[in-house]
Amino acid sequence: MLQRKPQKPKKTNEPSDLWEAYRKAEPYLGLGITFTVTILAFLFFGRWLDTKFGTSPWLLIAGAALGMTLGFVHMIATLNNLSEQEKKEKQQESNHSG
Repeated sequence: MLQRKPQKPKKTNEPSDLWEAYRKAEPYLGLGITFTVTILAFLFFGRWLDTKFGTSPWLLIAGAALGMTLGFVHMIATLNNLSEQEKKEKQQESNHSG
């Protein structure tokens, strides 16, 4: 039976398609975690204030609402920044190729 030697992948300086996809998706991957942590942090802070001042559940609700608001603001700002970066990259690529 004939056996082939396993071939080593060719080393190139160009990133693979998968690596490029990960690089482009990386900024978006942390948004969900940041959003969730922001909401939970303010929710628990509101709960702690409720136990401190005996105002249950109002500060818990206010903390959750503030966490959601800040989470959405951060998410929208981040998405806008990433969108602008992608536009600049595409513009630079078109300038280099043209």
